[in-house]
Amino acid sequence: MERVVTPALARIVLHIYVPSVLMGFGLGMLLPTLPILARSFSVAPEVAAQAVTALLIGRTVSYFPWGYVVDRFGRRAAMAAGPLVVMAGVLLIATTPWFTLVLAGMTLVGAGEGLWSLGREIAAVEQIRAEQRGRVIGAFFGVSSAGTTLGPVVGGRLTDWAGYAAVFVVAGLFALIVSGIGLTYRDRARPPRRKPAEKRRFRPFEAIAPGYLVTFQVVMFASFCSMLRGTSVQSLLPVYVISDLGYSASEVGYLFGVVGFVQLLMIVPAGFISDKIGRKAAVVPAALCGAVAFVGYALSSEPVGLVLSSVVLGLASGLATGSMTSFTYDMVAPDARGSVQAFRRSIGEVGAFSGPILGGLIAGISNAGVAFAAFAPLHLISAALVTLVARETLNRMPPPEPRPVAAERERLASS
Repeated sequence: MERVVTPALARIVLHIYVPSVLMGFGLGMLLPTLPILARSFSVAPEVAAQAVTALLIGRTVSYFPWGYVVDRFGRRAAMAAGPLVVMAGVLLIATTPWFTLVLAGMTLVGAGEGLWSLGREIAAVEQIRAEQRGRVIGAFFGVSSAGTTLGPVVGGRLTDWAGYAAVFVVAGLFALIVSGIGLTYRDRARPPRRKPAEKRRFRPFEAIAPGYLVTFQVVMFASFCSMLRGTSVQSLLPVYVISDLGYSASEVGYLFGVVGFVQLLMIVPAGFISDKIGRKAAVVPAALCGAVAFVGYALSSEPVGLVLSSVVLGLASGLATGSMTSFTYDMVAPDARGSVQAFRRSIGEVGAFSGPILGGLIAGISNAGVAFAAFAPLHLISAALVTLVARETLNRMPPPEPRPVAAERERLASS
């Protein structure tokens, strides 16, 4: 009888899915603490929301060196070291009496999470076939994001009961466990060594399959919009629901829980859509649902409207989960996965930290509901570009070759 649980599946579950749940849950617990941080440090709620911005800045500025680390030193090093940086950041926040060090701690959290995330993604891609990317990548992104949105349910309760410092200590313990799991991972192959001249150059567009450069650029813009959507919700929803509408930290935690639950339900359908119908079939509806959810939040003040908007946002998050990553890996040469993925994610992170900054400015002038409405058109533009400009990659192109192989093929063809 064929074994249901194969060694490959067991490795993916242990090294990819379990750490994704733990890391996502631990970081998600931090979100309901933002209004409490504002009161504890005597800063405005929109200023406290910039803790999310600090996290994103740490992730963004570190992606380029992290991409090199993952390609050069292997996935195991990234999966073990990244969570230790996260742990250092959350423990700094739990113990500092100064808000500036809170921002510094969140910057460390973002840098560590970025390193771990890149190592995790490449490790997963190297264990699956191209026609399974949507399901496998979507699943581990889904469980991670679901943890990020289910974590606030516990984080909100723990904040109300024991204070924000306890939440950050618990998040540090989750990061330590993830680091221990990362140490048990074994890289499948030695990281490729390049000539010194190649090491000095970073030209990510050279690693994209011919004919798909514009598609890659559209995917980068879609990543920008998708990550702006996620971080805008993380920073603005607590401010809107607690500070503007007068609900509690526990209640905003429940709204994040609704998003996470719906997103979790979408993991299997979204992966099937991506792998069987196409990458665009997942990306476009995700952007449209994101626009609807943002308008819904802007128009809602009662629990029913907030919950319905959270359901639609969960659909958007579930469909978007891993879709841009699968799109990218379809087009990129295997020897440049870490660097090119870091480049795309860096562009996406510009949107990620722009969301809380711009949203905080708009919320300070008016309110967080207006900020949600202001961001909705971006998602419509993203849906239009992917529909009309991007090319489908699923089963419509040969697997990208390593750049040295491709270069040699071109040299022989021209000689």
